[in-house]
Amino acid sequence: MHRHALAAFTLAWFACNSLCAQDLFKAQGEYLGELHGPRVGLLDGTTGAQVIARTGPDGQNPHLRLVVLDGGLPGKGYVPGAARFEFDGKFEGDTATFANSFRAVLRNDKIVFEMSGKTLGELTKVHRKSPTLGATPPANATVLFDGSSADMFDKGRLTEDGLLMAGCDSKQRFGSHRLHLEFQTPFRPNARGQGRGNSGVYVQGRYECQILDSFGLAGKQNECGGIYSVAAPITNACLPPKTWQTYDIVFTAAEWRGLKKVRDARMTVHLNGILVHDDVAVPHVTTAARRKESDSGGGLYLQDHGNPVVYRNIWVVEQDPKRTRNIVLLAGRPSHGYASHEHHAGCQLLAKALNESGLNLKTTVIKIWPEDESVLDTADVIVSFADGGRGHPLLRHMGKIDECMQRGAGLVCLHYAVEVPTGKPGANWLRWLGGYFETHWSVNPHWTAEFTALPDHAITRGVQPFAINDEWYFHMRFPKGMESVTPILSAVAPKTTMRRKDGPHSGNPAVRKAVANKAPQHVGWAHTRPDGGRAFGFTGGHVHWNWGHDDFRKVVLNAICWCAHMDVPKGGVVSTTPSLEALQANQDNKPPKKFDRARVQKLLDGFKK
Repeated sequence: MHRHALAAFTLAWFACNSLCAQDLFKAQGEYLGELHGPRVGLLDGTTGAQVIARTGPDGQNPHLRLVVLDGGLPGKGYVPGAARFEFDGKFEGDTATFANSFRAVLRNDKIVFEMSGKTLGELTKVHRKSPTLGATPPANATVLFDGSSADMFDKGRLTEDGLLMAGCDSKQRFGSHRLHLEFQTPFRPNARGQGRGNSGVYVQGRYECQILDSFGLAGKQNECGGIYSVAAPITNACLPPKTWQTYDIVFTAAEWRGLKKVRDARMTVHLNGILVHDDVAVPHVTTAARRKESDSGGGLYLQDHGNPVVYRNIWVVEQDPKRTRNIVLLAGRPSHGYASHEHHAGCQLLAKALNESGLNLKTTVIKIWPEDESVLDTADVIVSFADGGRGHPLLRHMGKIDECMQRGAGLVCLHYAVEVPTGKPGANWLRWLGGYFETHWSVNPHWTAEFTALPDHAITRGVQPFAINDEWYFHMRFPKGMESVTPILSAVAPKTTMRRKDGPHSGNPAVRKAVANKAPQHVGWAHTRPDGGRAFGFTGGHVHWNWGHDDFRKVVLNAICWCAHMDVPKGGVVSTTPSLEALQANQDNKPPKKFDRARVQKLLDGFKK
């Protein structure tokens, strides 16, 4: 969209004769659809809109504010930094006019866009709900409020309909923990700024995640989703007032040596299931904190700012950051012959490296699936290295995997383990892993990927740019807008990857267009889930000898530790480069009679250059 084009805009509002608060309440909300302008880039493609209800301070002058978002809605296509346009209009009869070149008519929960008598398309009202709404507390959770009593809070008070009111502090104090709560802001079209449904969630009574009716605003540190006075949200994921909304927060307490703080507290925050802060350092208490920073725990404080904000379904899972992490590696069946898809040998190599790293962890390698599933109940991260597709060993156990994900366990999928069928499996992998190989969309050629630049992320610590040949799957199916997904390894695929004819794994028009346009292909990615879990997808791993490459191996070791919520060392996970003998150990197949040991050794030696 272009600003000069959208400056010509009309909004027509069809309602009853008296435009009361009820009319405004009905009009507010989110709209989504496709618009196609007279030329490319002008009202063209998926578009979102947020309609905000407003009046003057005395309730008079009812009007709407229209926010148009290029690409969709926050967390559903709109990428922060993309085009965003806002328009106000006062009612004149049943119409609020912004200009006269464009016309947008709001009627029956649809906004129809027109220009010069030509319809550009329409946006339809949508009612989004947080995917964590009503989340069931895990067995090890401390339930602070379930609607039955406010006794877990000092000064806890209930509304007539059994909701928790603001202005209370939990009696129990917490260190590092995962928090889930649900809140609702009031409908106050006559208020502005901090007077519009203000409260705050103070983790430990020290660090505030702001609560405010910030629906449709730009998204600042003092708006909903912001860590007050510290950091603005990645995107404004606030929903309309009177909608139940969720905060899911993973909090790591500050570290102290005596009276000296040696590490800041950190927070990962999802608002309505959308990532708004990714492991952000909080260097100081926020404004109006209940208590000062110290090495002691603190209660959950829900700020009373004079607004009728209410809460429900509040629970906490305490986490000891110094606990021993349990890493379970599930190795798939034998496949592909010697030194290819060596699932068991690869898992054993990774386990050995982790066990010798000096980090506080314990590994368990299991072939295919554990006879006793309870071993997964304490897993901090599950690593799946196996053949995928319809034969993926996890497909028969998706219920158990989902149970692990809901309690915040991490997931790592290596090579073919990123491929599952579309439908329920694909939806689960999108939710659990953040992306997957989709047939007739993704492809699996062998090629040399050159990772010339690496992002600043815990997974890339100590990893140098490198190039290596493997069966790097690419053109993965990711969430729209890459929501909650961070590319870790990206490379431009050469034209040679498109030599094969179209097929379920070999090619399709979409991937051919992407390669022709030299679009970077993400073959390693991190995913931060609202359930508190982390995940890593990695499409390399066909060539077993590649585990002998220090950077190739380190990025996976780092990712496993990151997914287990460990503090990845500054230089990455240290491991000894495996010898050819170590790489040959535990393979499912015997070497062929004409196995060229010298050639493989030369390959391994080349990795060191």
